[in-house]
Amino acid sequence: MYRDDYIMRMIRRFGQVIAYIAGLRQEGRYPLALLATDEALRNALGVGSEALAQRSEREILALIRFADREGSWRELAAYVAAIFHAEAAIYEAQGDQQFVAPRALLALQLLLEAELAPDTGTVLLPFAPPRAHLLELLQGYALPVRTSAALFQLYEREGAYARAEDTLFTMLADAPEDGSLRDAGVAFYRRLLALDDDALAAGGLSRAEVQAALSELAGSAGTHL
Repeated sequence: MYRDDYIMRMIRRFGQVIAYIAGLRQEGRYPLALLATDEALRNALGVGSEALAQRSEREILALIRFADREGSWRELAAYVAAIFHAEAAIYEAQGDQQFVAPRALLALQLLLEAELAPDTGTVLLPFAPPRAHLLELLQGYALPVRTSAALFQLYEREGAYARAEDTLFTMLADAPEDGSLRDAGVAFYRRLLALDDDALAAGGLSRAEVQAALSELAGSAGTHL
């Protein structure tokens, strides 16, 4: 009960901060909005925005887990992701493109980490940044393999099979000789074949498309169906 109360209080506080920053951005008060994001990150992790943006997502996740109370690290990760997303949107609005992709990428990586974590109870991410907008901000930017692999896994989990396939093809195009990646693709299509036609259609693929892709991929991997 205490944990649930703590989580709800934290959610409300995080939501208020994100709403305040969003309001400043919508009013065009960009310098003040960036001051607010910097202060929010300092309060959450003890590190300001500029220094934090120079770290990898793994280093930031370590800070988040260190700051975790009551098993709330995923909510905290989504909050930090939301702040980075706000900064990316502010920099885009200001025309400072060099700062957009690094912030958007960190936001996406933290968000994926929170979304893919094994379920250990109720996870509340009401203030999480929209994944679609993060990907829009990253359009034309080559995602790290680990990030693309996480997206691939999440799309399949969500039943967005066509998006998962697109992500798989992008990874294969970047690493055509990666046997483990081809094997992962073969396993993916085999899992899809175990689904009924309605589930496949809802995910944007037909059984014929899945079978054709499996045959092509398995053949190139030297795998027998």
